[in-house]
Amino acid sequence: MQFNRKLAGGLGLAPSGNIHPGQTSLFEPVHGSAPNIAGKGIANPLGSVLASAMMLEFLGWKSEATALREAVKSALRENFVTPDLGGEKETRAVGDWIAQRVGKHRSKAT
Repeated sequence: MQFNRKLAGGLGLAPSGNIHPGQTSLFEPVHGSAPNIAGKGIANPLGSVLASAMMLEFLGWKSEATALREAVKSALRENFVTPDLGGEKETRAVGDWIAQRVGKHRSKAT
């Protein structure tokens, strides 16, 4: 049963950060690199995008972090997602779509 995915988005959406103030910190998706599905086009990139947003926020780049989070929200709202989230898109297509959304946000800001 996929009940947990409905509640929290599952591991595919969860970012994580190992924060060490004043030192090097590490940001990554909770699910790790998923080598068992590498190259198949089915990996969900949204956890990596949200981990990147977490890193940008930590570094003080708040508007850029917000742009990434908003792009992920839009992808979820518009169902532009990979099969694990009920969509039909491949990894690269979702990543390209997110990049395009962030690019539009950036051009509006300038």
